[in-house]
Amino acid sequence: MRYTPSGMTAVLHRLGCVYKKAKLELSKYPTPEVQEVFVEKYENIKKNSDEGDVIYFMDATHPQHNPVIGCGWIKREKEHPIQSNTGR
Repeated sequence: MRYTPSGMTAVLHRLGCVYKKAKLELSKYPTPEVQEVFVEKYENIKKNSDEGDVIYFMDATHPQHNPVIGCGWIKREKEHPIQSNTGR
């Protein structure tokens, strides 16, 4: 089955979708309790490692500081949050 752009737009509207921009949302920072658990685990690793052992810290990265927000088909009255480093 093939749809024209206007036919696909009509189908998406019937499914309850609207074409709108996603919302930029600040990333959630760890709570103090989560940070304390991390520090305890880290101290335990340091205490139980040999003198010549090296501890590496790794983190996920993104090629951009903040995402470029675009538009898309999103269910009506729903939001599509995209996490960001800042609110800009």
